[in-house]
Order: sequence, then structure tokens, then C-alpha cells
Amino acid sequence: HMVTALDDLDAFNPQELSNVVWAFAKAGEANTRLFKEVAIHILVMDRLDSFIPQALANIAWAFVKVGESDARLFGKLADHCVALGNLDYFDPQALAITVWAFAKAEISHPRFFEKVADHIVALNDLNSFAPQNLSNIIWAFSNAEELDLRVFEKVADHIGTLDDLDRFDMQELCYILWVFAKNEVSNPELFEKVANHMIDSDSLRGFDPQALTNTVWAFAKTEQSHPKLFRKIAKHVIALDNLDS
Repeated sequence: HMVTALDDLDAFNPQELSNVVWAFAKAGEANTRLFKEVAIHILVMDRLDSFIPQALANIAWAFVKVGESDARLFGKLADHCVALGNLDYFDPQALAITVWAFAKAEISHPRFFEKVADHIVALNDLNSFAPQNLSNIIWAFSNAEELDLRVFEKVADHIGTLDDLDRFDMQELCYILWVFAKNEVSNPELFEKVANHMIDSDSLRGFDPQALTNTVWAFAKTEQSHPKLFRKIAKHVIALDNLDS
């Protein structure tokens, strides 16, 4: 009985509130009463200025993780972000987690996604974004049906400028191509770069069947031709002991 009444939460500062719901979600403890009380507590607050971006991100992530996505709470979080002069205080991870949570919760807030898109596009580069951040952001804009071609182009251009793609997990690269193709966004330079990276890899053993399937589908869907990649994938599939996986 950690939380028995709304008044009890006044003793928690914003960071502690964030830490509590994050910990419960991380531990897989979906205490409905706790999450409802925290949501109500945040909703009655006048402003959210006392919450640092990472705390806001953790709260959004936690509520989604335990299946307690409160539309009013997410609306308040989004309105707060939109009202900010800029999103410069959001580091790449906090930004990626927040948009991922909104998309996962299927909460529609076009102005919030527009604000995030404007922020990403205005950055000089995306060098501080980890591959996972980029993958989550692309997925979020796609899943939320907030297709902003500027974001897709910015991510594609960033990947195109990298000396190599060794920092990327192979599955992440395949997934990014799949999301581009799913949204009918054609970017030949991105597809060429990923294809060449796959060809240069010693083997395709790091790819699960879904990733390979998504990759060839993405190339076909966007009508991108890369015979060498298709030959390598065909050779890999033929060499497998069985196709049951």
C-alpha cells in the first residue's frame, strides 16, 4: 500500500515520482492504483516546469509499459512540451523515448509531433543520437501516422554522412529501411548505403529471418535495385540447414 491517498504524493518531488513509476514499470509491477494516483497528481499540477525532460520521458515510458496510458496525462505532457520555447533541454534519448511512448500509446497530438520534428530538423547534425534513438524516432512518427518527411530525410542524410554503419545493430538498419518503405519514402542513397554495409559484412548470420524478409521487401516496395545484395541474401538462405526458423 505504497500510495493510499492523493495527499500522500505531495511528499514526492517530480524526480521521485518519475523514479517510482519507472521502477514499477521496469519491475513489471503494473499497480493500477499507483499509476492512477500519480496521473491524477500530475494532472492537478498547475505547471510541469519542475520536471526535467528525462523525468517526463520516464513517466511516459512507464505508463505505456504497464498498459496504463492515460490520454489526459499524455495530453498534459504534450501541451507542456509544445509550450516550451524549444526542446534543447531534451537529450536524444529523452526525446526518442517520449515520442516512442506517444506512438506506442496511440495518443494523437499533432502539435507535439510537429514540435519534435521542428527540433530535430533544426539540429546541425544527429551525431549525438544513438542508432536506437534514430530507430525509435522513425518508428514513432510512422506508427503515430504523423508522417513528416523532413524527419525521415534528416535521419537518412545523417546515416549517409557516416563513415561506416558499424555502430548500428543489423536489425536496426533493416527496420529503418522497412519503415521508410512502409511509408513509401524512397531514399536511394540510404538504401544503397545499407545494402553495401550488408554486402561488406562477413556473413548474414546476425540477421534473423524477419530482418532479412523486411529488407528484401523494403527494396522491392520502393523499387530499389541491388542485385549484389539479393544474391548475397539468396546465398545465405540456400546455405541454411533448414528454413524452419
